[in-house]
Amino acid sequence: MFCMNCGTQIPDDAKFCAKCGAAVKPLTAGGTPPPPPPRENAAGNIPGATIGAAGATQLKCPGCGAPIVPRMDETIITCEFCGSSITLGNEGWTNVKNHTTLAIKVADQNAVLSQIGKEMDKGLFHRHLQEQSKLEEATLTVVPYWIVPVSARTKVTFLWSENQSRSFEPTGHGGGVWVNAGPNQPMYKTEEVDENYDFPVVAVKALADYQPKEFKFALTERVIFDSSKMPKGLKVLNGDVSGEAAKNQAKALVDKLQYQKAHEVHKFHSIQQIETQLDVSEGELLHAPVWYVRYDHDGKKIIFVVDANSGGMMSSSGL
Repeated sequence: MFCMNCGTQIPDDAKFCAKCGAAVKPLTAGGTPPPPPPRENAAGNIPGATIGAAGATQLKCPGCGAPIVPRMDETIITCEFCGSSITLGNEGWTNVKNHTTLAIKVADQNAVLSQIGKEMDKGLFHRHLQEQSKLEEATLTVVPYWIVPVSARTKVTFLWSENQSRSFEPTGHGGGVWVNAGPNQPMYKTEEVDENYDFPVVAVKALADYQPKEFKFALTERVIFDSSKMPKGLKVLNGDVSGEAAKNQAKALVDKLQYQKAHEVHKFHSIQQIETQLDVSEGELLHAPVWYVRYDHDGKKIIFVVDANSGGMMSSSGL
């Protein structure tokens, strides 16, 4: 049978649970052992447990019981007290099944600005661009991303060569010449550009600048989100993009990315057709520490988004 307090399997004649110490009620004659209670995941939440209707105006945190009040349009909420997260699904508010984060390894603002300075100085006309620009913002924030697995198979049909039909015409005395005898006969070839992605989709509609075209988080380093281990004062954002909407966005972005990669691979050929098939799976929620840096250069905004875990450049614009 199972302990009704913690779900651990215990002997049928046990009086106390060996794991949590709870008293075990004896079975009545002819009774059957009760089913085990729902098991918690590593984040301390019951995966997929519905905790509120879709139209709920106030909820209780499934982790600590603190009140949570959804703001307008929010679909992902992280408890300010314990870090548990819930998301709005088709059946209402449910616990997030996989809620992870990445350690902050690039916490020094000067180090980030130094790295960005090297990026800004690339190119003949960008010398001293950082020095000539005004720093308007350099903010470290924990941003929710849906990590959506996408398998992409792209078939590219392109012009391989053009052969011209030719014939041999004798000129006498055993000689002759080759002459063109017909129109060009194009030869086509088909190749595949296949990729597997763990594609990140920013879960906040207002943060379009945070959306990378192609970026890989170090997912092997992700750990269960624990708000107590976050630096004091670091802001953790809620999201307003549902898991289903993230899947659709990932599909569109990967399709565009595959189109670009096909043209890069076959840039010296005339492409006749590109056809992409995508398999998209359910995403998981990752709270990623991200640097957002914005400069003003003669009225033009230059923006950089940097992964505070790996130091990798996620996106840039305005250069």
